[in-house]
Amino acid sequence: MPTFLQHPLAKEISLAIVIKLLVIAAIFYAFFDGHALHPDADAVAQRLANPEHPTPSQPSSESPHAD
Repeated sequence: MPTFLQHPLAKEISLAIVIKLLVIAAIFYAFFDGHALHPDADAVAQRLANPEHPTPSQPSSESPHAD
């Protein structure tokens, strides 16, 4: 074991850093796991031309809870 890890505080700090890096990696892969949308050019053009109309993938805003 390296000499700096023989100190109890150094062990705790090292463990905390490793845990935080694992949490950061888990969050990263939860959001960026390759399931990104790949819209085609026609869908993007339709959405830009008619922003007030919902696209088929979006729910209608005509729900009873919409204000």
